[in-house]
Amino acid sequence: MSDRIFLRGIELHAYHGLYEEEARLGQRFIIDVDWWLDAHSAAAHDDYAETVGYEKVFETVHAVSSGHRFHIIEALAEAIAAEILRRFGRVERVRVEVHKPNAPIPGVLRDVGVEIVRQRG
Repeated sequence: MSDRIFLRGIELHAYHGLYEEEARLGQRFIIDVDWWLDAHSAAAHDDYAETVGYEKVFETVHAVSSGHRFHIIEALAEAIAAEILRRFGRVERVRVEVHKPNAPIPGVLRDVGVEIVRQRG
């Protein structure tokens, strides 16, 4: 049985996107992450070492986002998910949602984004 831990609303200023202006000026991204693991032992022992803490995932999101310029948010979400699975062996499944509220689309809209779910194969 898996339990879900999550982070909501990680805000970043990053330089991802197709257009040169996005690479030059950057823009706001909002990222939500859920990860599934068996938290029973951590909860039973009240032991942080037996779980995957929020700040570790938060740091991973920032490291991936600042380490490479992605042209599409699907690639950013994929890279975040892959790195979480790579770094944290306890994580069985991860969901990454990337919001790009200021996407360069001519028109009025609140948000665009992508959601991916990956798990150990």
